[in-house]
Amino acid sequence: MRYKTLEDVIHEGREFHQKLCQQYEMYEQLSGNARAVLLLDQLKRREVSMIHTLENFQDDISEGALHTWVQFAPPGREQEFLQRLRNIDIGDVEAIGQLAMDIEMYLADQYQDLLQGADTPSAKNAFERLLELEQLEEHTLSMNLFNLRDY
Repeated sequence: MRYKTLEDVIHEGREFHQKLCQQYEMYEQLSGNARAVLLLDQLKRREVSMIHTLENFQDDISEGALHTWVQFAPPGREQEFLQRLRNIDIGDVEAIGQLAMDIEMYLADQYQDLLQGADTPSAKNAFERLLELEQLEEHTLSMNLFNLRDY
């Protein structure tokens, strides 16, 4: 476990979404599978949306809340997910979709863990909002993956 501020969490989240976006964009340009290209484009656009959402989210939080320390922040697994993404078959729609879903579930779990460790009402509120956002993203991705099967 490590210490970090709410601002660190948001910053790390934006960086992770940026790296995912770049990887999805590169794969979208390289893939010859129409379904994979469609999925990768959708994932890329979702990551761009998440980057902007986190930027706006940070602007909406008070300075005091941003500098709130989280004592028991769980260790991140972002590098593991980025490595899995780098090693994926860019034509395998199912594998891409499963990895994207694994990432969404991981992020929701991270925010849940951070929420449980938050000491102040403002930090708890922020982590609740982040958790709700990730749960919505997870649901949306699940629906999109289901719809993609019919394509």
